[in-house]
Amino acid sequence: MRTPSFRLIEEEMDFVSKSTLTKSFQQRLPGSRTRLLCHPQICLFEEYLQTGNLESYCYQFEVHSLTTIRFEISSPQTHLLYHLVGHAPIHYSQPQVKETFIFRPRHGAFLYAPETEIRVKFEPGTYLIQGFTLPLNLLHIGGVPGFGYLSSVIAAHKGKLAQYRVSLDFAALEQTRQLFAELTRELSKKPLIPKSIILHKIQDLLLLSKNKLLKAQGLLSHHDYLALQARALISKRIEETEERILIGDIAATLHVAKDQLNRYHMQRYGETLLHFRNQVLADKAKHLLDRKMPVQLVSDFCGFGQISSFTRFFKNETGLSPTAYQQLTFNPKKQG
Repeated sequence: MRTPSFRLIEEEMDFVSKSTLTKSFQQRLPGSRTRLLCHPQICLFEEYLQTGNLESYCYQFEVHSLTTIRFEISSPQTHLLYHLVGHAPIHYSQPQVKETFIFRPRHGAFLYAPETEIRVKFEPGTYLIQGFTLPLNLLHIGGVPGFGYLSSVIAAHKGKLAQYRVSLDFAALEQTRQLFAELTRELSKKPLIPKSIILHKIQDLLLLSKNKLLKAQGLLSHHDYLALQARALISKRIEETEERILIGDIAATLHVAKDQLNRYHMQRYGETLLHFRNQVLADKAKHLLDRKMPVQLVSDFCGFGQISSFTRFFKNETGLSPTAYQQLTFNPKKQG
């Protein structure tokens, strides 16, 4: 079995169950909630899931007095971390490194950790840390755009530098919590869901964190950020639902007037949101037609009540009727 990528340093800690001393994180049941330790200073609960080379973990801390715990990192790695609960910051540090990362409540960050020991200091209170150990190639899954804004973190990982690196922290608010709730629901299903579903949720978090981090770095204005969020929501809903996607609903989700949102999108991308939505919807329709799906089913999956409406839409977007598109795709010799 593969060596765990990190472990809680156990010395001087009164573990509730001695059996935990002989079990690695990989051996515990996915999604289990295990009380790892409890003594007058701190109680610690852990949930863990390994999917391929991706590790997802959650730690809940109930801290009664100023406490520092230590994690041993067994190999260079990058983490996507969220500090979701608590009113006090968490302090991350590394021996022989003067800098301390102050992790604010309701924020996220990317952390590169070398093969070292990471010390985590807590003030009294309750904390919930959600994290993912991210292989570098995971930052390119499913067509996710490049993560050049993490260049210093990625370069440190590739170079196996001896000191940790951390990105700017970014807000982890309602949308982030909603994604975690969706992920929790999926992880609670028995039997365990396919790996692809988990990765899809992680991809959503990566895209969301990317936009928020760019905003935190001052590379996006508030208006740019709303336009990006609108495009992400439209793409996600078209992919995952069979309902018509209305721009007004997208604007309501983002708490902005429809006309304002469209204006922000025009300023950023030079096209209306309706044009973008129609492009994404037409791409979905072409993908389904390419799979030899009947036109009526494609119409239903794309949210059209009548096939005539779908045919008119598809022809406006592609210049061909759905039937003609399929004939051209599967019988290219008939062209001309």
